[in-house]
Amino acid sequence: MTMIYVVSAIAVVLLIALFAYISTRYYEGRYDRTYMTQDERGFRRALKGKTILWDVEEAIVKGPTAPRLEYVALDAATGGRRTVALMDVKSGAINLRPQFAAPLPFDAVTADDHKVLVDPRVQFSINRDLLKHVYEVQDLSQALDTRIHSAFRSEIGKLRDEELRASIAEVETRAITRLRQLEDEGDEKGEKGMALGINFHTASLSFTEPDEFAVAFPGLAPGATPTPEQAEAMERARQAARAQGVLSLRPQQLDQIADVFNGRDAAGTAAILAMLEMQTRQNIAEALAAAGQLVVMTPAELGLAGVEAQRQAARLAAASATAPAAVNGGAQRPEPRV
Repeated sequence: MTMIYVVSAIAVVLLIALFAYISTRYYEGRYDRTYMTQDERGFRRALKGKTILWDVEEAIVKGPTAPRLEYVALDAATGGRRTVALMDVKSGAINLRPQFAAPLPFDAVTADDHKVLVDPRVQFSINRDLLKHVYEVQDLSQALDTRIHSAFRSEIGKLRDEELRASIAEVETRAITRLRQLEDEGDEKGEKGMALGINFHTASLSFTEPDEFAVAFPGLAPGATPTPEQAEAMERARQAARAQGVLSLRPQQLDQIADVFNGRDAAGTAAILAMLEMQTRQNIAEALAAAGQLVVMTPAELGLAGVEAQRQAARLAAASATAPAAVNGGAQRPEPRV
């Protein structure tokens, strides 16, 4: 009888231990959440469905040594950026839902050397089948931002600035295609590329032409708000550049002026030329008003070419040249009498 009690007690203890083991080693991989496991050799597998880890060497990837699965997202409350974690470091659960990455604005250069400030948005999700590549990337946020930058810069660099303005949707389509291609080129063993383990869904972008004085200012990142001292220094630089006149224009600025005239009718072109003429006269007035300035101007630069005063001076000069000579010296002034 005692033997039966002993056996029963051992069975109960084993059963309790089995239930305890199952409860601590049971995981459920859903469509929107999964786990990845590792052993002493590295990555093991991604869990799908209800799973019990019977191998004692297999463990869930979690804790401070786990890869950093984060990305940069838009903060709707402040309009800035915030870092969002895709993995719960305590439990090891990985979020598989689609997310929107919003990297910080970055510079890109068009085919005609125009610099633009790109603000992209990319919808993505973690690929359960390629979690091995996620495991191998130590900092997913940096890798994702770098790949997004590369894709958009590559497509923007193929277009001129006026073409970019007219084909934003086409650039978005080609950029998301490029991101998917980079995943396909590195998702299998022996391929030259390296996948990130991400499904790319959609891409969008907006861009502005950065303030060249702000970009050139030391210590000021593209898109950042300048301090009052920096804003004052940039305004002085603008005034100095404007005082130099047309000769200070860079080739990119001349190309932008050409883009303004492209495709406009005669009336629109005349209106733009009139505005440029008024701006030129304003620049001349500011230069003349500056202290200690010696400026030599032609009538055309002063806006006097073709006006009535010039036409009258030309007529008087022509009349003096064609006037007949006086007879018997009549044209000589008489001597004063005493």
